[in-house]
Amino acid sequence: MVRTAACVLAVFLAGSFVQATVWAQATTAQISGTVKDQTGAVLPGVEVSVTQTATGAKRTAVSNETGNYVLASLPLGPYILEASVPGFKMYVQTGIVL
Repeated sequence: MVRTAACVLAVFLAGSFVQATVWAQATTAQISGTVKDQTGAVLPGVEVSVTQTATGAKRTAVSNETGNYVLASLPLGPYILEASVPGFKMYVQTGIVL
């Protein structure tokens, strides 16, 4: 049965957050969170990637058995986030600025 991404990744975004390194002048940040479906069940094996729109540099992580993922040491700038797993529609979030 195929589920729609709108339900799944609305919860995904609520669980994700951006954290900047606390320095006088931060040069990197991270994006991390927990991927869950519309029932609140965690989703392991989701490929989460971010692409820095200014440079095209791409980083990818896969959610673990508890649905958690971390993309650490990201250069500051604008990003697009994509999340995908078989059986779900790909989710794309634009306008992320670290």
